[in-house]
Amino acid sequence: MRMKTQPLQNKAQRAHGLFVGRKFVALISLFIILMGASACRSEYEKMIDKADRELLQQKSQLAKYLYLQVLEKRKERDDVRYRALKGLANVSATQLYEYREAAVAFSRIFEEFGQVGQYQVELRELRLMASKIWRLNLERPDKALDVLTPMIEKDPFEAEFGQELGRVYVALGDYKSASHWFSQTLEIAANQKNCELTKSLQLDLLQVFYIQDQCGKVFEIADMKYPKGCSPDKFAINVERANCLELTGDTAKAAEIYQEILKNDPKNLKALFFLEGLKRRQKQKQTK
Repeated sequence: MRMKTQPLQNKAQRAHGLFVGRKFVALISLFIILMGASACRSEYEKMIDKADRELLQQKSQLAKYLYLQVLEKRKERDDVRYRALKGLANVSATQLYEYREAAVAFSRIFEEFGQVGQYQVELRELRLMASKIWRLNLERPDKALDVLTPMIEKDPFEAEFGQELGRVYVALGDYKSASHWFSQTLEIAANQKNCELTKSLQLDLLQVFYIQDQCGKVFEIADMKYPKGCSPDKFAINVERANCLELTGDTAKAAEIYQEILKNDPKNLKALFFLEGLKRRQKQKQTK
C-alpha cells in the first residue's frame, strides 16, 4: 500500500510546487508592474514639482510646457493629473493672460474631478476663479453661470460665492436675480462681521437698485445698520444717493451732497468731478 501511495504523494508535491512557483512568478511580475507604475508616477510628480517651481519663478512658458507634457502622457484621473490641470489653469490665467486656455483647463478639472470628494473644498475656489475669467476677461457671463450653478444648492453657502453669482446676473441683465443674491449675501456677510465684504456688497446692491430705478430701496440700503466694528464707505454711498436724487429730479439735494463732501474735503477731485458733471447735465436740460 505504501508503494502505491508514494507516486501519488510525489505527484501532489510536484503539483503543489508548480502552483507555488507559478504564484511566486505571478507575484514577482505584479511587483515589477507596480514598481514600474510607481516609477512612472514619480517621474510625473517630479515634472509637476518642477513646473510648480518654474511657475513661482515666473518662468511661465516653461511651466506651461511641463504641465502640458504631463497631461499628454498621464491620462489617469489621479492627483498628478489634477495638479497638472490646476497648474495649467493658474499659469495661463495669472501670468500668460491666456484666458481662453485657462477657462478650458478649468472646465476639464470640473468635468474630470467635479464629483471627487477630496477636491470639493478647493473646487469651490477654482469655480470662483473660472467664473470671474468667463465674466470679466472673456465676457461670457452665461458660461460663468454654468460654472457656478453646481454650487448653488451646496452647503455651506459662502458669501464670496453669492457676490460673484450676483455679479454674473448683473452681467446677464437679470437685475432681479442679482438683487436677490446680493441681498441674501449681504445679510450673511454682516452677520459674520466681514467688514470688507459687507461694504462691497452694499455698493453692489445700491448700484443694482439704481439701475432698476428703485431709489426707495437705494435710500434704505444706504442707511443700513453696520456690524459693530465696521465702517461704511460713506463717499461711495453718498455718490449713489446723489445719483438717485438726480434721477428723481431733486438735483438741488444731489448737489448739496457733493458740496458737503467738498466742504469737509476741498481736495476731493472725485466729488468736484461729479458736481461739475451734475451742473453740466442740468444746463443741457435747460437748453433743450
